[in-house]
Amino acid sequence: MKREKLFKYLAFGTTAVIIIMMAAATVIEKLYGTGQAFRSVYHNPLFIALWAVAAISGVIYLIRRKAIRKPSVFLLHIALVLILAGALVTMLTGRQGRMHLRQGETTTEWASDEGFRQQLPFSLTLREFSIEYYEGSRAPSDYSSTVLLDDADAGFHATRTISMNNILKYRGYRFYQSSYDEDGQGSLLSVSHDPWGVSLTYTGYILLLISMTGFFFQKNSGFRTALGNLRKQVSVITVLLIAATGSAKAADADFDLPVLPDTVSARFDRLHIYYNDRIAPLRTMTRDFCLKAYGKNGYQGFTSTQVVTGWLFWYDWWNVVPFKLKSRERGTDVETEKESIRMLAASGKAFRIFPLRIDPNTGLAVRQGGQVEWFSPNDPLPENLDYDTWVFIRRSFDLIHDEIRNEEWDEVSLIAHKIAKYQQKVAGDILPSTAHFRAEMLYNRISRPMIPFMASITLGLAMFVITGIMMGRGRKNPIWLRTSLLFLSIALLAYLTLVLGLRWYISGHAPFAGSYSVMMLMAWLVSIAMTALHRSIPIIQPIGFILAGFTMLVASLAGSNPQVTHLMPVLQSPLLSIHVLCMMVSYTLFGLVALIGIMGLIMPAESSAMLRDISLVILYPAVFILTTGTFIGAVWANISWGNYWSWDPKETWALITMLIYAAMLHSSTLSRFSRPRFFHIYSIAAIIAVLITYFGVNLILGGMHAYA
Repeated sequence: MKREKLFKYLAFGTTAVIIIMMAAATVIEKLYGTGQAFRSVYHNPLFIALWAVAAISGVIYLIRRKAIRKPSVFLLHIALVLILAGALVTMLTGRQGRMHLRQGETTTEWASDEGFRQQLPFSLTLREFSIEYYEGSRAPSDYSSTVLLDDADAGFHATRTISMNNILKYRGYRFYQSSYDEDGQGSLLSVSHDPWGVSLTYTGYILLLISMTGFFFQKNSGFRTALGNLRKQVSVITVLLIAATGSAKAADADFDLPVLPDTVSARFDRLHIYYNDRIAPLRTMTRDFCLKAYGKNGYQGFTSTQVVTGWLFWYDWWNVVPFKLKSRERGTDVETEKESIRMLAASGKAFRIFPLRIDPNTGLAVRQGGQVEWFSPNDPLPENLDYDTWVFIRRSFDLIHDEIRNEEWDEVSLIAHKIAKYQQKVAGDILPSTAHFRAEMLYNRISRPMIPFMASITLGLAMFVITGIMMGRGRKNPIWLRTSLLFLSIALLAYLTLVLGLRWYISGHAPFAGSYSVMMLMAWLVSIAMTALHRSIPIIQPIGFILAGFTMLVASLAGSNPQVTHLMPVLQSPLLSIHVLCMMVSYTLFGLVALIGIMGLIMPAESSAMLRDISLVILYPAVFILTTGTFIGAVWANISWGNYWSWDPKETWALITMLIYAAMLHSSTLSRFSRPRFFHIYSIAAIIAVLITYFGVNLILGGMHAYA
């Protein structure tokens, strides 16, 4: 028994020290750089030894506890040991580096990350390098290298294509498309040689997935026990966990600001613009600029298009309108950035609304074929452009200025209409469809959830208090109140579905990237949970409205600079969508557990114990989904650039979060978690790890995953 306790304390004690060291490493990296973090922690022999002690002592403890009788639990821990072993093998024997090839060049060498020249047992020749662009833009959708692989010793010769998310594997080497030369004649490939570490790690991933799935079917698992306890306490419960504008006003100017009349502004709203490497409604650009400058879609009742065209046509008037700034932001880069976008609009350079067909080889204008490029009135134009088109592009805004001075609004509308006809004539084959255009206009109007988040937080807090009082008395909320909340949750779900669906339709990719999208996705998952589980878990409704409200609040703040853009080629893998979805689902569920913990601390003992069981039923799938998402992200990274784990701060904190919450599932070993009060306090404290993982990394620690 003493030895058993020794191994238990070794396993959990060393894991706690590992968590502290990993957290410290992310701070060291922020202060002193990545190299110092690796020297001090990640590659430190002590850190590696602690992982080994935790793994070995954990396995011995499981064997002594006869955990082999629970095959899913035992195999789950063995899978984690395999993953750690694979990571160790990769660190000791794996090599990564880069190879640069110019078109027609042959090489048998590559440079390791340590700076050493390495020899390949075969040669690669770059036959051709090509770049594909999103239609109507110069944003790359993919780039690929066609190479000749020549292995004289094996008598093997073949032509292969390497592109983003499409790697070349041969004799233990893997080649990834990394970047390219500016002239499009050269390619930069990432090289990885890790035949044993990856295989061992992937074996661990597969075993982990199998064991986690089997865990939910194991009769004596902690999940089934907690679910059974709930069935005894709640009359009818079927827990099916599924993937789960403001009143503040800017300071008013003490004079009337000149703007385009509503009917004229509406004409400008019908124009297309080349913005963020894609063709969008003009309203998309003006909305983004207005949000950046004033924190909302308009100003003093004016639309964003009226505001931004006001910057263009009445700059002297609008120049004195104050931006939305905090006191500490005055005189800083924040104020400079706001002023720069106003100047960009005032100069006309932001208005890239004139398309021309350009021969990519000569840079000259052509009437047919070529590539469509977009120009503002002040951009350099092709030398051979015919005089009438040159005058139309150069003088349109000057003519509008003249008509505005004379208040000839019909003439201003006519010029805007002529620009729209010109766009259709030159670029009609690549312009978004009418349905696509209208969808984006609708999205621009509804995508900032100010009113929904304010209503959700207010309603959730009120219902949280009412539900807590009712539960303390051993009663449920009246059926009319629960039904009303159900209809409101359905309405919220419909709104969020519409916003995310429109964003998906407009961008052409799932809304799983960027702070705004993932926060709205989390609110959507919460609304699904509280709609589906309102009968089984009565407290899901008030908690769901609070969590949905706060996530929409964060989305609204992130929306101060919202942009729908094309995805980078490396982000187009479906594995990324699954990875982000898993992470968001788990974070959402952890948020629910924390809010249940708050209620559990103020409830009587019997209710608190029931709330602990509810939290456990949520927590098991949450931890497993987080684990799945973390390792799917590792697989995606390995496929994309040949490195499945780089100790980036976001990766490190995701691992810390997983370990912190995994401790709560070990109540049979760590008896304190059997006590409802301790369990709830821990669940509230644990949410700090989630907040650091998402917000702390994005806003403070940085790294390649920081995208706030």
